[in-house]
Amino acid sequence: MSVFASLYANQYDTLYSDKDYRSECDLIERAFGKFDTQPRNILDVGCGTGNHTIELARRGYACTGIDLSHAMLEEAARKTATAAAEHAPRWIQGDARTFDAGATFDAAVMMFAVVGYLTGNDDVHAGLHNVRRHLKPGGLFVCDFWYGPAVLSVRPSERVRVLRNGAEQTIRAASTAVDSFTHTADVSFRLWKLDGDRFLGETMETHRMRYFFPQEFKLLLEQAGFESLSLSAFPELDRPLSDESWNALSVARAR
Repeated sequence: MSVFASLYANQYDTLYSDKDYRSECDLIERAFGKFDTQPRNILDVGCGTGNHTIELARRGYACTGIDLSHAMLEEAARKTATAAAEHAPRWIQGDARTFDAGATFDAAVMMFAVVGYLTGNDDVHAGLHNVRRHLKPGGLFVCDFWYGPAVLSVRPSERVRVLRNGAEQTIRAASTAVDSFTHTADVSFRLWKLDGDRFLGETMETHRMRYFFPQEFKLLLEQAGFESLSLSAFPELDRPLSDESWNALSVARAR
């Protein structure tokens, strides 16, 4: 089953309207400052509808966004269609494991637990090696991921969310099944869109996500040619991880 298809992609920004992309870009810039990096160009892998990419471009960085979903990139391109040339990111459709952006970058980001979509060991190796291939030596790589101890101790719960915009409403139900042997969780989304009493459509997607443990992730980074600089409780750079930290923030440097 494909993920981030048209109906889900079209509703993505509505569903995550409470996500603070500006603060997350502040966090990325704090990582640049803490680890003495002054990038001019940034690669955003798994950019989705481009919210991190667009905000970073507004701050003066030359940005390139990569995503596997054509529908998500269409949304990103629509939002930047009238942007001034100096603030217009470049959008490329591609797989994190195999894309070729045709350039090297000063920094790369992989936010909103995108690295978790690389579920098998070979997938993770290929994705991290490909990011490293696109970074200049010394370039910084910032990402976040589901933190294994929290996934296994807190456990994901079933959730239903209803968003209204006038007569229109979007309903999303999510349930998660955790597999502790493969370090994966299958997140099943069901989405309905209505306009008053009129049914506009529905979709169902299952997103398989990998969660990671700290020493495991450090080893994967090292094998891909990175030095792990920091692991902290997202969205902080200095807060230690705990069994209640659902997301971990990783900062690494390309060797």
